[in-house]
Amino acid sequence: MSKEMVIAAALVVLWASDCTWPGVCEVVNGSFEDDGLIDDITVFPPNGWDPNIPVEKFGGYVDREWPTDGSFNLTLYSVYYADFDVNDMATVSQQVYLTDVNQIIFDVKLETYYGDPWDPNKCTVVLLIDDNVVWESNSVGYDVRDEYYDQTYDVNEIYNDISVHKLSLGLRVNVSEELTDYYKAQWDFVRLGIYCGGFGLISGDINRDCYVNMDDLQMLAEVWLDEVGAKSKYNLFSGGDPNGIVDFLDFGVLADNWMGSSYE
Repeated sequence: MSKEMVIAAALVVLWASDCTWPGVCEVVNGSFEDDGLIDDITVFPPNGWDPNIPVEKFGGYVDREWPTDGSFNLTLYSVYYADFDVNDMATVSQQVYLTDVNQIIFDVKLETYYGDPWDPNKCTVVLLIDDNVVWESNSVGYDVRDEYYDQTYDVNEIYNDISVHKLSLGLRVNVSEELTDYYKAQWDFVRLGIYCGGFGLISGDINRDCYVNMDDLQMLAEVWLDEVGAKSKYNLFSGGDPNGIVDFLDFGVLADNWMGSSYE
């Protein structure tokens, strides 16, 4: 997860005004507010969520440790000194329609119980659709403990059909060994985003409010001359930025659509 993804919040998300089916544009209990405190989600699952947790290796609860929307959040954790195999995983899941969904958006915090570094070679947070990993937390660096707000997965068009899909939040172990600390993945504010009433975004609409204006220019200015990844929303130059820097190539794309709208 890059610096740009952490700092930049998705300011405007268009919600369920034009859903094709009831619930298509909403995650049930995405902020884990419906039930209050839950000591063990394998005993009392959060409303809307189906836990799949090997209890000898993982656990989960709903508490007030890190709420980013409301008063509660979900925590999945690895059991202290348990023996793990590669790809051991704990998940919570629910059925969703993704027909008109552009993004899945969520907040997540990576933490260890005793304060040891979070080694991404040993454990990662994952988002899954139909049991396929579509997003995972940072795999670079010795310690990736941090709070990550407004993380996004751009939904692949293969999921934009009329079928129901299984959306899962997970904690996955990547090694076969005994882990000597609790790895804690704290989730909150999980939601689905539909943009611009189905018209789609135009290039330069960085804050994804369906218009290219001063708000987008200000956001571009905040990362001016920063190095960004190929999939960063600030990397506007579709021809392939030769240096990976936010510069006049990206500004030119924004300028081409200045004061434009997705609805035009």
